[in-house]
Amino acid sequence: MKGVAVTGLKGGTGKTALSHALALGAAWKGVPAYLCHTDNREPLRVKGRPYAYYDARSPETLATLAQEALNGDGLFIVDGGGNRPAFDNWIASAMDMVLIPVSPDPEDVQEGLRQAELMDKAGAGKIRFIINKYPGHKNERMAVQRYLDPIPEEMILGKVNEAKAIRSLRESDPEEGFQTPVTRVNNLSRSFYFLVNSELA
Repeated sequence: MKGVAVTGLKGGTGKTALSHALALGAAWKGVPAYLCHTDNREPLRVKGRPYAYYDARSPETLATLAQEALNGDGLFIVDGGGNRPAFDNWIASAMDMVLIPVSPDPEDVQEGLRQAELMDKAGAGKIRFIINKYPGHKNERMAVQRYLDPIPEEMILGKVNEAKAIRSLRESDPEEGFQTPVTRVNNLSRSFYFLVNSELA
């Protein structure tokens, strides 16, 4: 089993939504996915999702879950913030890839680069950026490209187009259970999983 940590210092970059999209994309491809919530806020209430979801807010719980899961098949995903040494050091040593989402925003990019430096110092083997909330229109893309220029091209895994409906993945499920997302979110999830899986192959 491969392990991926979706992490970063700054809130609002899409860590949680992308973590769930990655797990969903794996599930739609028939790959067992295990998503660990490590953020300080309360985990989601999930019901009927096609992937496993765990409350792993303590490093000890996270390590135990990983030890059990990483010996099997599938994809192990850690959703969490950065600048917490106990988690960062564990992620650097245990995960096959650290994935840092940034939107085309100067502050996001600056904080993402700082997180990459911290993870590199902690010994992470593979660090990649995913450009999240990437504009759909060509003119908008040209306008924001300068914000992304400080990121080394070889460290950019890919770009995820802006899709507001992806927010549904980071909301607790209704009483009747998980509702299959709209086509755009399903397609985004599959594409995102393909990007990650290709890099891990």
